[in-house]
Amino acid sequence: MAATASDVDVDITKLTGEFDFQCTVAYNIINLGRLVLNKFENTFNFCCEVNVIKCKRNCQRCSRELKLSYDRCQQHTTPVVFRCTNSACPKQYFSLREGSFFEDAKLSLEQILLIVNLFCGNITAYSQIQYQGQLSDTKLSTATIADWLSYCREVCLETVARETPKLIGGPGLTVEIDESKFGKRKGKAEFAGVDKAGVDNSAPYCRVGICRSGQISTM
Repeated sequence: MAATASDVDVDITKLTGEFDFQCTVAYNIINLGRLVLNKFENTFNFCCEVNVIKCKRNCQRCSRELKLSYDRCQQHTTPVVFRCTNSACPKQYFSLREGSFFEDAKLSLEQILLIVNLFCGNITAYSQIQYQGQLSDTKLSTATIADWLSYCREVCLETVARETPKLIGGPGLTVEIDESKFGKRKGKAEFAGVDKAGVDNSAPYCRVGICRSGQISTM
């Protein structure tokens, strides 16, 4: 079974949110396990350093700074939570995952980081992820793997779309449209357009668009 919050020993004083990226030259699966996944403190600090979770937060009601505290709930997989020290606040405990890449996920932070690391290494075969991504005596289901691979692809797509806000093409320029690289999701088609001449006749420029099927002419 996967470890629960109550099974993990954590030193709160070491949850600084700081991680030294210079400790290794490559974050392959071996170094990830050796330097990041070996202790929850390292996992937490790594996630804070890459800005996927917050090291510090304030209470939404009283604005008081929240404190990191132990979470011993058997159903939770994260051993610490944010706690408001104001006894007048109706909600005193807040999940580390709230508003983050990990929100609503049932897997541990360590398990998710490992899956993402495999995805970034272009390892997407289900059997390989089940083998290399196993952290306990319970194997990842194919449904779980499919969901996380899809999520990782969506994050990549949204990042490209956000970072390429300019329109491409123009009079006398050729734009190639390719749907196959991204596929479809929730009734929408995802297209990648490549301007062969590029912006200002420079290097080829890619623009990703998301639109409903049949509306590609409006992209």
